[in-house]
Amino acid sequence: AAMPEAEENPGGALMATADGDEFPNAIVEMRTPDLYEMTYMKGEGLVYHRAKEVAPWPLHALLGGVALIEVIAAAATWTLAPLLALPILALVWAMFSVLRVTVSEGEVSIQYGVFGPKIPIDAIESAEATTYDWKKFGGWGIKRNLKGEWIYNMPGDGGRAVRIRWTNAKGRRRVTLVGSKEPHELAAAIGKAQRRLPGGAAPKALPPER
Repeated sequence: AAMPEAEENPGGALMATADGDEFPNAIVEMRTPDLYEMTYMKGEGLVYHRAKEVAPWPLHALLGGVALIEVIAAAATWTLAPLLALPILALVWAMFSVLRVTVSEGEVSIQYGVFGPKIPIDAIESAEATTYDWKKFGGWGIKRNLKGEWIYNMPGDGGRAVRIRWTNAKGRRRVTLVGSKEPHELAAAIGKAQRRLPGGAAPKALPPER
């Protein structure tokens, strides 16, 4: 099948023709990437999917309330000691306020705040929409269950995710779950990237376990 063509829409967002898929003449419109995505999550080649989940307002309210208390304490005591907690609060906010996922021709980039893997498309064995129980992972954020599976999730995804089975650079199998409000779209984008790998490319993923 012919490779998709990229265009630039009036708003500057990347669009891709969905040739070779269910709707051959459809145009898939991507939202305009934010500054972080443009700098650190450009992807490799054409971008097929871009998602951004923001932490619910109670988390922002909690961190903002704690920061306000520290500022008031500093003003009341005429000391700077309470303000020393502000950089820590800022780091927590940066780490857990936004979950971004970008699927491009070359990789799946997952960033929870400033942390997360870049998974080469040719290292992926499978990607499927699934559901999960947050209690088995111990909550939300960047978590690991007893099976050794890692999850990057945000409150509000309704227990929906995409399970990615892949092989890292050391030849070890990994399972990574990504919480998503659109798990089927995310899994389909990864599948599209897999189907459009160059015909002569040798996949890095190990054969499926039997």
